[in-house]
Amino acid sequence: MTKIKINKFVIDILGLVSVILGIFCIFLRLQISICRKPDVLNIFLVKSVFYRGNFKISKILKPQKNNSKNIIKNINLNKNILNNITFPEVPKKQGSYHDTNENTYKIIEKNLNAGGIKYKNFYIKNNTGQDINYDEYFNKNPEIKIRNTAEPQVLILHTHTSEAYMPEDKDFFYESFYPRSLNDSENIIQVGKTICDTLIKNGINCIHNTTYHDNPSYSGSYSRAAKTIKKYLEEYPSIQVVLDIHRDSLGTKETGKIKPVFEYNNKKCAQIMIISGCDPDGTLEFPNWGKNLILALKLQNYCEKLFPGLTRPLNFSKVKYNENLTPGSLLIEVGSDVNTLQEAVNSGVMLGQSISELLNNFKK
Repeated sequence: MTKIKINKFVIDILGLVSVILGIFCIFLRLQISICRKPDVLNIFLVKSVFYRGNFKISKILKPQKNNSKNIIKNINLNKNILNNITFPEVPKKQGSYHDTNENTYKIIEKNLNAGGIKYKNFYIKNNTGQDINYDEYFNKNPEIKIRNTAEPQVLILHTHTSEAYMPEDKDFFYESFYPRSLNDSENIIQVGKTICDTLIKNGINCIHNTTYHDNPSYSGSYSRAAKTIKKYLEEYPSIQVVLDIHRDSLGTKETGKIKPVFEYNNKKCAQIMIISGCDPDGTLEFPNWGKNLILALKLQNYCEKLFPGLTRPLNFSKVKYNENLTPGSLLIEVGSDVNTLQEAVNSGVMLGQSISELLNNFKK
C-alpha cells in the first residue's frame, strides 16, 4: 500500500514538472517569435546589445504604460545619467572677422527663465488674448504614435537655415557683426545636427534636413519649408514630430543685444524658447493648434525637470509657423545671435535629451 502511494506521489510530481516545462517552452517560443519581428530585432541588436549593453527581454515583452506617474518616475531615475552628460567641442573660428577700429556695442547676459504666467515648473507668455485652462491640455497625451521602430519618427529642419551666432564669447560685438552664414559648420545646422544625433543615440530615429530655405531670398522661407515638410511626411509616414530649429535675436545696437544664458555643469549654455501657435478666431486656418500645445507643455515640463533653467517662458502666440502640418510640430529658438555656437550646441544636447526622454515614455 505504501509503494502505491509513493508511486502515485512520484507520478504527480512528474506531471507537475511536465506542465512547468510546457509553459516554459511556450514562453521561450514567444520570445523567439517576438525577436523575429524586424523592428524589435533592430532594437535587440543595435540599441540594446551594442549601444546600451544591458539588454533585457522583459523590456520588449512588457511595454511601458503611458501615464504621468510613469513619466515622472523615469525622469527621476535618469537624473544621475544626465549629470554626466557631455557637450561636443565646437572648433573656434579662425582668422580675423572684424576691423579693430570699428564701433562696438554691448552684449547683456540675462537669464530669461521667468515671466508671464507660472505653470508647474515653468512660465508661459500667453499672447493670444485667450483664457486658457492649461491643465486641460497638459493632462492629455500628445496625438503622436511613437513606436519601437527603425523608421524615422522625428524630422528636424530650419526655415532660416543661415542663422548663425557670435564667433566667440565676449561682452560686446562689432558694428560689422552679421549673424548669418552659409557655412554649415557655423550656423544653426550644427545645433540641429546635435539634437538629431542625441535623439538617435537614445533610440529615436531622426532625419535632419539642411536645405537653406532662406537663401537666396529670406522672403518666402516658410512656404519653402512647408514644401520640405510635406515631402518628408509623404515619403516617411512614420514621422510624428517636426521641429523647426531657429535662433532668436533680442535687443538693438542702441540698447544692447540680449544673450539668454544659464549654466549647466559649469558650462555656459544658451536658453531655448518653445513657440506654440494658436488660432483663436480661425483666420490662420489652424484649427488643431491645441494638439501642438499639448506637446509644447509636455516638452517644456521635461526640459525644466531635467535641466532647470534651460528654457525661457513658453511663447504661446497667434502664429502658425507650419505647425498646422502635424499635431507634433513645434518651433524652437536656441539662444540668440549673440550667444556663441558652442553655447547653442550645449543646449542642443540638453534639448535632444529632453525630447528623447519624452518620446521614449510614449513608445508603444
